[in-house]
Amino acid sequence: LLRPDIFFLARYAVSLGMRVSLASNGTLITPELADEIALSGISRVSISLDAANAQRHDSMRGQGSFERAMQGIKSLRGKVDFQINHTMTGRNESDLASIFDLAEETGARALHFFFLVATGRGREEDQLSGERQEEILREIDRKRAESSLEVQVTCAPQYARTAPTGKGRAGGCLAGRSFVFVSRNGDVYPCGYLPLKVGSIREKNFIDIWENSPQLIALRERSLKGKCGRCSYVSICGGCRARSFARTGDFLGPDPSCLLEVEGHG
Repeated sequence: LLRPDIFFLARYAVSLGMRVSLASNGTLITPELADEIALSGISRVSISLDAANAQRHDSMRGQGSFERAMQGIKSLRGKVDFQINHTMTGRNESDLASIFDLAEETGARALHFFFLVATGRGREEDQLSGERQEEILREIDRKRAESSLEVQVTCAPQYARTAPTGKGRAGGCLAGRSFVFVSRNGDVYPCGYLPLKVGSIREKNFIDIWENSPQLIALRERSLKGKCGRCSYVSICGGCRARSFARTGDFLGPDPSCLLEVEGHG
């Protein structure tokens, strides 16, 4: 939203038949800006909330961030569909029930959970243990069954395996398989959390990169190593490739957060 041409770009993308969404922390969205978002053809806005209360959210994003984000949500209501994005970490793991309640109370269309990957500014000590991840994933699935919200889990591909209701998103890690990330300078990465450049749209046609990148081909073929490569759940999970890269430097290596080898499924 800091780009003066953001709505020109959105309208152009919509004119090409693309479904355009906007990711924001919500703090800059006023009623007037919400009108512009709607007129540009943007179909959904995601608002990042790290907690369901100001104290915890502001401790991560700065004083006053929660209140401004909530004002942004209020401005969007009735104009543009919005969802809440919530990153699960060791600092907010107790907020699961309250973030579900907040999403429903505000009229969000969806609630998307992200599990922290220790890359960029993500700190290793803020990551959840493998045991705690699985506990939370089962709780998310229970809450999902009771909720009218669209619920999705990202950077926890084992959700497809652990969801007792069978509604876990099949396919596991989608990096380089169903999507890629194109940075502001044209570099292409398998996902936004995996700093492994596979090409540049300034140097090659996007289709050429998508179809012929050796790294993307390896991801699609699930040419994985270690316990992920041997696992019987490889086709529905595959482990988090970004988490593997962050810990081992190998994007095809085993997901260090997975418990299955301990349980005898490796």
